[in-house]
Amino acid sequence: MDFSGPVVRLSSLTPEDFYVLLQKIRHVYALGDATKHLLPDQGIFSFMEHCANRIGDTYFRTPRTTITSFVNMLAVLEQNPGTDWQQLLGGLEVTPDTAGAADLRVDEDDELASFKL
Repeated sequence: MDFSGPVVRLSSLTPEDFYVLLQKIRHVYALGDATKHLLPDQGIFSFMEHCANRIGDTYFRTPRTTITSFVNMLAVLEQNPGTDWQQLLGGLEVTPDTAGAADLRVDEDDELASFKL
């Protein structure tokens, strides 16, 4: 871990905070042009419901994978004009955030796993 800088402890997001965050992500994805939003407000609400049904309330308390799924959904909508967001939402996979645990997994045959200076 890098302790060279300050540590800022952040509280968990509320569902309301997460809704606002997704609205802002949608707006940034549309380059600030509200006429180019790929998803209506109802779509954001439906996305949040979908996530809650799939992985429970961790979708807004540890939002990394949920945000990634949301941006991926926006990318699919952008790349496939005319795609119905409601049908797309039904096939969207959202997985619980493991807080980077998979990133720390070491393969047994990794020659650098036991490297020491």
